Amino acid sequence: MPGTWMNIHCAWCEREMLNTAHAPYCCARCEKKANKALAAVSVPPTPQQRETRIIRSCLVSLVAVITVTLGLRILAGSPPPPDNIIMAQSAPSPQMDRNAASYKAGQTARRQWNRWLGGQHGERRKGAIYWLNAVAGQHARQCDGTVEFALGCFDAHRHMDRIEPQFAISPTFRSGWDNP
Repeated sequence: MPGTWMNIHCAWCEREMLNTAHAPYCCARCEKKANKALAAVSVPPTPQQRETRIIRSCLVSLVAVITVTLGLRILAGSPPPPDNIIMAQSAPSPQMDRNAASYKAGQTARRQWNRWLGGQHGERRKGAIYWLNAVAGQHARQCDGTVEFALGCFDAHRHMDRIEPQFAISPTFRSGWDNP
């Protein structure tokens, strides 16, 4: 009919076609795409694909469990250390030991530690004190807790690495540390 306009739609994608000459090609192309998609879904997976899916799902589950565990540990934090530094005191040393070089080195190391510790604040300070108490044998040597707590703990660990061997080697060094 002249003057009337008919809307033609693709049977597959429902696209409106203004040119009727290309309608069969659109329908054929869309039908081919639909058949490929249907074939991909309906084909049973190969054993290798099945194993890959199982491994992938296990890895995703493992990552999820690790993430939740770490999140809970961070939220829980570590037990708060005491605010005061408790170092085991050794027996008072005789007067002659106070003039020894190792005694003075212990005093100097303790003053440096106290100066460094004075610059730490909040959770970092708590972490540093926690590590100092761990060196004294009051609890396990772990730096678990909030990020700031752990940073303070690790910093104290690095600071005490030079000092700690002297405690075992030289009782006069330890005596100087205990009496800054």
